Amino acid sequence: MFQVVKTKKQQKLFEETWEYFCKKYRWINDPYAKNGIRYMLLRPKEIKDKNSILGTIEFIPYDPLNVESTVEGRFKFFDLSEIRENQDRVWEIDKFCLHKDFHRLGYFSLFFHIFNHHIDENHPKYYIAIVEKKLCRMLKILLGSMAAQVGEPLPGPTTSLVPVIIYIEAIKKNPSLVAKLLSQIPKPKPTPKKTFLSVLPGIKVMKIFRFRSPK
Repeated sequence: MFQVVKTKKQQKLFEETWEYFCKKYRWINDPYAKNGIRYMLLRPKEIKDKNSILGTIEFIPYDPLNVESTVEGRFKFFDLSEIRENQDRVWEIDKFCLHKDFHRLGYFSLFFHIFNHHIDENHPKYYIAIVEKKLCRMLKILLGSMAAQVGEPLPGPTTSLVPVIIYIEAIKKNPSLVAKLLSQIPKPKPTPKKTFLSVLPGIKVMKIFRFRSPK
């Protein structure tokens, strides 16, 4: 259902998926953090016998002094006492995207399997991010008060971006919520058919949920 990026081949696939969006939407492609942990979301076997990449996400240990931070550089999370007092258990989320063919089909919920793995491995207390407003609304629907907007929306390239905190440790301590989130595997869907436009050179049919605005 997902892969942790460890090999050069996996990193190349991650970059191909992610950097397409940077070129298409004229966004600055921030450096791949040396201490970042990158995942590729795959279609599960229940959906397709052979896995394919659905999306990407990167987790970066929080450092308020990191000049390359795509999160702290746009909203001062360090000014929040809960972040400042627990900064060694805070992670930033970046490079988060989902293939357009799988929007509105329930596939976003599969990212919670990645979150669950990252939580078990790294024990974060909070996730922080700058999220696109539609994604912010989705997180609030799925997580309720566990996903909180902590600042005014920021202007983005095509839509406003919202600073949020996800109280991930509190979620992990709620077994019924965790079970609900991890059980949301979409019903099998046929592989999207290629259209005339989708096979033309240079044309892609992908869309993103973006966690940052251009510098």
